[in-house]
Amino acid sequence: MASEKARVAKDKGNAAFKTADYPTAIGHYTNAILADSSDHTFFLNRAAAYLKLGKSEDAERDCTKVLALSLNNVKAFFRRGQARRALGNLDDARADLDRALVLEPANESVKSEILELEKISQQQKLKQRSKYIAVDKPQTTPRRRRVPIEIVEDDTRIAAPSKTKDTDLLHPVSSRPLKPESKPTTTQVPPSKPQTFVDAKQAREGSKPVRVSGGIIRHTGNHTIVTRTSNETTSSKSTPRPASNNASTPRFSQPPMTLFQFTKSWETLKTDKDRWNLIRTIPPSSIPALFQASLEPQLLKSILHTFQAMLEQDSASDTRNGVRDYLLALTKVQRFGTVMLFMDQQERRLLELLHEKVNSAYS
Repeated sequence: MASEKARVAKDKGNAAFKTADYPTAIGHYTNAILADSSDHTFFLNRAAAYLKLGKSEDAERDCTKVLALSLNNVKAFFRRGQARRALGNLDDARADLDRALVLEPANESVKSEILELEKISQQQKLKQRSKYIAVDKPQTTPRRRRVPIEIVEDDTRIAAPSKTKDTDLLHPVSSRPLKPESKPTTTQVPPSKPQTFVDAKQAREGSKPVRVSGGIIRHTGNHTIVTRTSNETTSSKSTPRPASNNASTPRFSQPPMTLFQFTKSWETLKTDKDRWNLIRTIPPSSIPALFQASLEPQLLKSILHTFQAMLEQDSASDTRNGVRDYLLALTKVQRFGTVMLFMDQQERRLLELLHEKVNSAYS
């Protein structure tokens, strides 16, 4: 209960605030705080006066003091969000406004402030993007000149080589006569003209140079040449690789790294228990970075229903604390406030019930 002196100072501050005499109101609220610093309403009223004068840093400080005295004060979250928006701290401002919307989903002032913050964020993104997009435009039109093209026709034509000349160039020439007794026993038979496509292919394969792996040289001329067979090369190519042993991996051995992976895994799971185990692989502090600006209303509804089912199945403190941490993390997602605007009354009521259940042990 505030002291009489503090209450009188507060009333004077309220009267000055109504007449738009904000500096005088700040002085009276300060006297009330000096008389009784345990009442959070004095700080809250002074923060409103600071906002009217554009003193955003002072307003932010008073709202933080209010939240230290009153944990879930909607007005403190709302006014601190306004102060942080004026200071250019858009991320923290969005977090405060999302928290206020969770506490009071029907608060129209909070919704309007979130929409205004969305516009400012989009404008800043466009300005930031325009800095890095370089548009190359020539300063002056390049000069063009006509270049005459002269077509020269050569009367001389290249004659196709005649077949007779080609055949004349190929004559069997022997540098020295070969004696009949010096011929090796393995004579080469000239290939016959292929009759079919298969025969022609076999002839081409046979005409390829043969790698010599070794042999036996005899003085009589009966040499034995050992060639490398094609089975050696084909056997080395057809050696199968050993099968990998990584076929069976745990189902949730690693948390999903992207929202696409999370959504795909979430939709394949049919039970609330499996979905709860999936989301537990992600630390609550990583939820805002995972969802970023891609949170959809349908996915949020599914997550809330899973939380409700887990609280009904298991009311232990571990489950209750886990749901509370994830609910708080979801409020820090960038599009959470916008998504809440598309939720129906039943889904908003479900969110309020979840907050009541997880916070019942702390009240």
